[in-house]
Amino acid sequence: MAACGGGDAAGPDAGPADAGYQPGPIEPFPEAWCPGRPGCTGEGGGGLRVGAARASIMPELVETEWTDENGNGHYDSGEPFVDANGNGEFDPYWIAGFGTGRPAVGLNDGVWASAIAFEWRDVRVAIVVLDVVGWFITDHEPMLDLLPASLELDHVMMASTHDHEAIDTVGKWGRNELESGVDPDYIDFVRRQAAAAIEQAVAHLEPVTMEVAQTRTVDADGSSLRYVGDRRDPVILDPTLTVIRFAAAGEPERTVASIVHWAAHPEYGGSRNNLVSSDYPHWLRDTVENGAPATATEPAIDGIGGIAIFLNGPIGGQIGDNGVVPLDADGTPITSDGLHKSERIGVTVGRLALEAITSADRVVDVPDPQLHFRTGRMVLVVENVFFHVAGLIGLFNRPFFGYDETKPIDEGNFPYLESRVTYLQVGNVGLQTVPGELDPSIAIGGFDGSQAWGDDFIDPDNEFPPDLSKAPPPPYLRDLILANPGVEVPLVVGMGEDYLGYIVPAWNYILHPDNPYIEEFNGSQHYEETLSLGPDIEQQAVGPARLLLQWRPPAASR
Repeated sequence: MAACGGGDAAGPDAGPADAGYQPGPIEPFPEAWCPGRPGCTGEGGGGLRVGAARASIMPELVETEWTDENGNGHYDSGEPFVDANGNGEFDPYWIAGFGTGRPAVGLNDGVWASAIAFEWRDVRVAIVVLDVVGWFITDHEPMLDLLPASLELDHVMMASTHDHEAIDTVGKWGRNELESGVDPDYIDFVRRQAAAAIEQAVAHLEPVTMEVAQTRTVDADGSSLRYVGDRRDPVILDPTLTVIRFAAAGEPERTVASIVHWAAHPEYGGSRNNLVSSDYPHWLRDTVENGAPATATEPAIDGIGGIAIFLNGPIGGQIGDNGVVPLDADGTPITSDGLHKSERIGVTVGRLALEAITSADRVVDVPDPQLHFRTGRMVLVVENVFFHVAGLIGLFNRPFFGYDETKPIDEGNFPYLESRVTYLQVGNVGLQTVPGELDPSIAIGGFDGSQAWGDDFIDPDNEFPPDLSKAPPPPYLRDLILANPGVEVPLVVGMGEDYLGYIVPAWNYILHPDNPYIEEFNGSQHYEETLSLGPDIEQQAVGPARLLLQWRPPAASR
């Protein structure tokens, strides 16, 4: 692929710690931008063109039958199984999320690589979104090599939905804590399918118009807890639901594609589910495309057609199914996890998206939408001892670099990772990627309690409440996105361009004093630290995003 911003995301070959690696942006930063460079000048005629496509990333399940003797949904050593491939082991695909040893025994709904391509004048960009728990940049970059140069893409932005009911692509959720859940053949399959979706999206490019609508997943009482909740103090979440519709030019009733952005962990299916599912994003996308039937309180609603692309937002701090009680179609509260709960969340949020994008008082037409992007790489240090062990035993499907492999990993000999951040602007919408599960406060602030949405801002039973005097003032990521010329709709794309675990705010980053990264301080209030790179993760992952948002093209290239 002849893309601006290519490069080896795996980083340089591993070497001694004194080789000069430093956390932070890699110069030149940004590495690439358009328009304003050779090959993507932004000159000439032509308005915005969009195309979209979708390819299944569901593999054939060969080994699926076992006797779950204790009914926990997880394979426990010694439980009987059918050895379909005759190798003497139970080796199914493993479902990511919640815990190890959760076999995939069937398919509930589709898991997909969903792609949308944009072209404006001589600038061409694609986004591919994968229904997986996370997708490393070291898996994304080889996929780019599968794309023919004839696509003439300047950049391909990647994101994952962080699906907790799909096949493990990270490695943490295998048979047990010491065995990777990644099947290399499946990674290759996902790459091929992602490339196929991108190629088809480019092939379907056509002139479009653009309109945007926003609403909130909040009931009349000001509570978001029919849809999404939080578990970490201070409770801060963003219930904003954004819908972007691209209609065929000259055929305003025909939707080419849409983008739906919302923030919640796709984990409503629960920890005992053994059927592969894209969780609520499946029903959300399906509802936006095809509509929803009548309920006890609402009439049927038509879909808008086209291909709906779902982008997740800032979901760190356990934004998702925490204290959430959605309503069934007959008005009955759903109080237990399961795929039916996922369905109701997806359909209900999808209905709200349809109501917004078809409401004259909510829809904003975007005249003459233009296309801009900039992207850059950065280096991050891995201080988490659990990640060290996971990397050394091959649990994670990702290499370290920049440390002396002949010496113990410790302060002064920490390993490094390379990652990427991208800013993309389509019309009045600015999208900033972050490479993991971002704490929403980093995106929107909310330290005055205004973003708790019906929950306690701080749990009155919290023995060690956060010290709000340490919380940072604005600007937050949302403010920096809005500061870009022409932006009216700021979106933070979680798990964008990479997956680095939780991105915890520095002011409230607290490790267990005796067993850091292995045990949680103050119970579940500081779970996220155990699955983060280290105390400087905000600075190292979000700092480059802030720089990127404040960077402007040289005057000569505008």
